[in-house]
Formats: sequence, C-alpha cells, structure tokens
Amino acid sequence: MSTISDLKKLEQKTYLSYHQDGLLDLIIGAIILGLGMKEVFDSSIWNIAAILLIIAYVPLKRGITFPRLGFAKFNVKRGGINMLVAGGVVLGVLMLLVFGMLFLLRANGSSSSRLILWIRENPLILYGLLAFIGFGLAGLVVGLKRLFVYALLSGGIIIGGHFLGLPSSIPFLLLGWVILIIGAFLLIGFMQKYPVIKEDNHANQ
Repeated sequence: MSTISDLKKLEQKTYLSYHQDGLLDLIIGAIILGLGMKEVFDSSIWNIAAILLIIAYVPLKRGITFPRLGFAKFNVKRGGINMLVAGGVVLGVLMLLVFGMLFLLRANGSSSSRLILWIRENPLILYGLLAFIGFGLAGLVVGLKRLFVYALLSGGIIIGGHFLGLPSSIPFLLLGWVILIIGAFLLIGFMQKYPVIKEDNHANQ
C-alpha cells in the first residue's frame, strides 16, 4: 500500500510539474486579451487568433516542456474520477451556459422577462459569473490551484468593472494582462529550473 501511495504522489508531482511551464496561462491570458481587443476594434480577427492559440498549445508543449521533462502519459483517472469524462461534462456545462445565455439575450425584447432585460443591460456581470464558474470547474478537473485564483480574479475584475462603470473591454484587457504576466513568470522560472535535456548527456549517464 505504501508503494502504491508513493507512486501516486510521484505521479501527482510530475503531473503538476508538467503544468508549471506557464503555457496554459499564456494562452488563456492571450485569449482573454483578444476578447478585450475584439471589443475595442470590433473585428473577428481576434476570434481566429484565439483558435490558432488553442491549436498552438500542443506544439508549444512539445517544443518547450517535453525536451526538459521528457514525455509522460498520465493516468486518466484521479481520485476515482475519469478526467476525460469529467472534462467533457465541464465543457458541456459551459457550452450550455454560454449558448443558453446567448439564446436568451437574442430573444424578442417585447417578450423578455425582467431578468433577461437586466442581463442585457449588465453583460459584465454575466461574463464575470461565467468566467468564475468556468475557471472553478476547470480547477476541479485539472487539479491546478491557480485556476481557482483565476476564478476569483476573473469574477472580481469583470464584475468589479461593471460596478465601476468601465467599458466592457477594460476588464478583459486587465485580466488578460494579469494572467499573461503570471504565465510569463511561470515560463521563465520553469525554463531556469529545468534546462533542456541533451540526448548525448542522457545517453552517457
């Protein structure tokens, strides 16, 4: 039992190390920043940039993380929960929330309830709640504590922007830059802590 427990702890430590490279944070920050830029320039080019950033995650992982830590395939079950299933459920819930809200917001104004009209007039509160729920659920699935911090930050900054009367782009730009800076610090620290593993040196050992 002790050996199994030690192996699980080692796997968990390795798993967390793979996510300390800051790449996920940089991509999330850039996507949120892109949402703010879309509000400023009213251009769909930022949506395309967001898709390209998501696609770039795996190549960046292979180019930065794998040469330093090697490649590792982790167990999809953690704490008795299948992470792929849990991730699918989280994604499904978020999509239902987003598309449900979009449907309600586009409903005929004459037949809309007071709640829908209130949401239309206060979209930042809706965005803040969705970001809070999204980051919180992602933190539960992925197991990264800083995602819970992002949940609090996103809820506080976006909803706070509403009460301060800021343009909708400002909270997204601010939140995006904060997460980008955190990601940059994580990436720099990761690259310093884990230098590239050279195949020649590894073979000689």
